[in-house]
Amino acid sequence: MPLRPFRLQIPFLLVILLIFNSCASSDETNEEAEIGGPIATDISVTSAETLILWIDAADLTLKLSNALSYSYGVASESDTEKLQSFNADTTQVTASIAFKAAAQGDYNDTNTSNNSTTIALEKEVETSNPISVLLSADGPGNTYDLITSVLAPGHDPIEVPDCNHAAFGEHIDELFDTELNANVFRFYIHTTPDNDRCINFDRQRNEIKTYDRSPDNLLGMENETVEYKWKFKLAAGFQASPNFTHLHQLKSVGGSLESMPMYTLTARKGTPDRLELRYAETDDQETVAQTDLAPLTDTWLEVTETITYATSGTYAIEIKNVADGTVLFEYSNGSIVNWRPGGSFVRPKWGIYRSLLNDQDLRDEEVLFADFSITEIE
Repeated sequence: MPLRPFRLQIPFLLVILLIFNSCASSDETNEEAEIGGPIATDISVTSAETLILWIDAADLTLKLSNALSYSYGVASESDTEKLQSFNADTTQVTASIAFKAAAQGDYNDTNTSNNSTTIALEKEVETSNPISVLLSADGPGNTYDLITSVLAPGHDPIEVPDCNHAAFGEHIDELFDTELNANVFRFYIHTTPDNDRCINFDRQRNEIKTYDRSPDNLLGMENETVEYKWKFKLAAGFQASPNFTHLHQLKSVGGSLESMPMYTLTARKGTPDRLELRYAETDDQETVAQTDLAPLTDTWLEVTETITYATSGTYAIEIKNVADGTVLFEYSNGSIVNWRPGGSFVRPKWGIYRSLLNDQDLRDEEVLFADFSITEIE
């Protein structure tokens, strides 16, 4: 029997071998892919700011969001987690980025030194404008009630001579002033029979004040800076006592020196009549500044008095003409004792308080006041 040529079987074996080798090679490549390790990439966080000033939590969150930038390399953002760690007093925050636990086997971060950044934080203190307590006339009627409602609600901040002069009625009222185009207070004082609250009869008093029944923000406390403002008008020909005619006082309450006003603005008969600013560190008062009284009469004046209540305090006063703004009187002292031993607080007084020892020099007077304000600056 003749034999078939074997050459036809060789290509068939080659094909089998090639297929086998191809399969083996493919399986080996897949296995290497499976065991080849995490993908190398670089994730990072940077900040455009080294210091952030912030007001509240919402403001800080927004500013951090705007300052921070993140890079995820070839990874997805969802593979990472971002943290912000604040120190105890919120003066510093560290922002960081890292792979989530589930993705840590898939990626290799090639540079961990840029995975965090630190930013200094400084909280801005919001300062509100000082709040002024204002006492302004609102028209005739219920004047005592109006004054009381502002200076000492429910109590009695008014010292008037009504007790010995009931027939006249209330010694403070209100009227409309055409020069200011506003309602103002009118303080009456009569040479007779007015006195000092039926207590002292060698003097007469018509004043308003703050005192221990007043709200705390109307009392001058140690280390506070307070601004007092008001307007007043003395009538033409105003007659002052040669002894004293007080128009304003700052009085310390508490301690052995409380009977002596710390500061006094007083008119005094003389040649010429004058307005004096008097000061007492202890129980001895002296005139620290004065000016002729005549230019200050028959015109509306505005007073601004600023004082820091401290053993090393400051004081300044300015009186200007309301009509044209001209400064008619001023005084300041940058280092002066404005707090007395044993003092509890300092209270302001306004009105007319005058001696009767030389009543022949006096006449009935009407002193106008307007727009009292007390502002705690610090």
